[in-house]
Amino acid sequence: MKGLKILIVEDDAIISMDIEQRVNRLGCRVTGVLDRGDKVFSNVAGERPDIVLMDINIKGDMDGVSVAERLLEDYGLRVIYITAYSDMSMRERALKTDPLGYLVKPIRESELIEMLEYAAGKLNGI
Repeated sequence: MKGLKILIVEDDAIISMDIEQRVNRLGCRVTGVLDRGDKVFSNVAGERPDIVLMDINIKGDMDGVSVAERLLEDYGLRVIYITAYSDMSMRERALKTDPLGYLVKPIRESELIEMLEYAAGKLNGI
């Protein structure tokens, strides 16, 4: 898991700062902390993160699921969704993007570690 490059997309500044600190403590590298979907693609093109921690409800014209769809299509990049909601229609839409998993707010450190270890394994074909 150490050395993973992670992009954080979360529009709540306090939550994104908390996630960034946790991810850094785990030995991962944060490639960016963004609050809008339209900012994601230039970061991904330049930084090439391994994983995107993607809030479903973000600022701007695109929600997190729309951004994840495009990331999967254009870059083959999968996300771990961050959400405070368990809306079934949103979840069904999100599942079509082949996510690496879900983290429910408030994020517990043990769940973040478990999800990143799982994602790292999937990326390495384990």
